[in-house]
Amino acid sequence: KLEAAIQEYELALAEMQAGRCDNSRRMQIRAMLLRAYEIQAILSPDEFNLRSTVMIENVSEQNILQAPLLELDGPSEELIPQIEVGAVHHLQEAASLSSGDLSDFYEAFEMLDETERAKLDNESLPLLYKDLLFQHQIKPFTCRKNRYTQFGLSSPSDYLVKVQGIRLAMNELLKDTIKRDWMLRVGRDNTAKLLQLAGANTEEFSLAFNEMLEYISNGDNLTAIKDELKARRVSSVNVYDIVIDFCLLDSFDDLDAPPASVTSVISNGWISQSLRKSMLSTAVWGMISTKSGKAKPDGFLSKFYKIMGSLTPALAWGFLGDDATLKPICTSIRNNVLTALTKIFDEQRTNYTSLESLAEDLYSALFDCAEDLNSQLELVLS
Repeated sequence: KLEAAIQEYELALAEMQAGRCDNSRRMQIRAMLLRAYEIQAILSPDEFNLRSTVMIENVSEQNILQAPLLELDGPSEELIPQIEVGAVHHLQEAASLSSGDLSDFYEAFEMLDETERAKLDNESLPLLYKDLLFQHQIKPFTCRKNRYTQFGLSSPSDYLVKVQGIRLAMNELLKDTIKRDWMLRVGRDNTAKLLQLAGANTEEFSLAFNEMLEYISNGDNLTAIKDELKARRVSSVNVYDIVIDFCLLDSFDDLDAPPASVTSVISNGWISQSLRKSMLSTAVWGMISTKSGKAKPDGFLSKFYKIMGSLTPALAWGFLGDDATLKPICTSIRNNVLTALTKIFDEQRTNYTSLESLAEDLYSALFDCAEDLNSQLELVLS
């Protein structure tokens, strides 16, 4: 019975994420999830151990509905999946709840405030977004840095809900070997072309890139990668969290506020351009070497800084210097990436109705951004 319950709930979650269930079914699934968390508020973790054969058969519908909402720190990461499975197995009656019953259920436990309930009732919001918003209200999603103001979003929660959708959509894209191989190829090739334009040797980058690819492709390294990134407050091992947020967006943040050792070099008009470029490269390389020295030897961050060491000294001049050819391209890269992300975070221009539609729009935005960069590089290099 437990295995059947697990399978049923996994199918239910897939329905919600793919947008394949009607409103009645969505309400049933939401009721199951919400009640599961209320059960945890009633029972202690020791009593609520779904790995044992003793389940919560004695918890009656009446006791659950009349119990007050307890103030808890929140369920642990390990306990949450078990709670959700238990909800399906023991609360099959939730499937009979109507939309009105569920609304009463929210109010009885004061789980959602009035504003958030209004959002969930808003018919104009895309279905996947509403489902993710509901999950966020039950157990908040997290991220390393909330960028809701940067992308013009309405609130920190709006950003977190959409980030979670992008994570799921990116995972869907990576299941497609053709699209996954395209993303790897275009990332490597466009970066190599940019280095070529900067007059740098591309061989060091290619070797570092392939070394990283081999490392992350080995499933045995996943735990070590998670541990390293957790120390850097990266909450999810995902393309968005690592490549886009941690690598790209953080680099753009650094460009907005370069350290004094860098600004003193690039702003010194008494020094020739070639010398300023050389001094800037030396300063940047020194900062990367310092960070690399603190990373775990031969770990993820060590390999990451090896890639950055092959890129940043050469490209820093393109972003911060006054090269008439390289600087416009680097500025365009940054603008195009931020424009594409702003579009992705806008539910009016990106379809958050289902996981499939979001993945399609995400891939389209990435494709357009990469093709535009490739066209610019080909034009300058030809």
